[in-house]
Amino acid sequence: MKIRSAAIIDDDDKLLDLIELILKEEGVEIIRRSHSAEDILGLIGVEEFDFIISDLMLPGMTGLELLDAIHEMGHDIPFVLITGYASLDSAIEAVNKGAFYYIKKPFNIEEIRFVLSKVSENKEMMSEVYRLRQENKLLKERLEARDADMHMDPRQMKQFLGVRQDADRIIATIEYLGRLKDQGLITESEFGEYKGRLLKRII
Repeated sequence: MKIRSAAIIDDDDKLLDLIELILKEEGVEIIRRSHSAEDILGLIGVEEFDFIISDLMLPGMTGLELLDAIHEMGHDIPFVLITGYASLDSAIEAVNKGAFYYIKKPFNIEEIRFVLSKVSENKEMMSEVYRLRQENKLLKERLEARDADMHMDPRQMKQFLGVRQDADRIIATIEYLGRLKDQGLITESEFGEYKGRLLKRII
């Protein structure tokens, strides 16, 4: 799925130029760039970003502090941290705080392209999960409307509740498998196979 918009934050103009060039070559249409995490934070909720790339160490608010602030606002935007101060501890902290990906400086162009492909896959998966949730919601509304017209007997009610619970569990499982794929713990083909099996249960 096409990545349309991104924000990039770094105090190095040359690095911003490089990342912006790569994103434009990959078809990203809207790119907001800044030296300040606070500037981009002010745009959250005003503009929509498909993902954010931020340096870890910034003047003022750090990249991790920006990630925390975005989560506190209730937004879940794929967040990529870039740092020249790479350590196992900082990588673990970034992942624990919900960072989508972690890149060490110096990096090459292919690493940015790889991250873009993962963000695109994640966007497609989340779009499908949203569709499934909407279908599940519609199913619930239809069944509840039918129940208002003709009362369900205990057996029918049990079947109805079972369908809803199964759909909720399957959607949650697909989201979990997507995270495993992004972390490299399962392959793309394995994810597709597992997802297909799960979807057959509710489609």
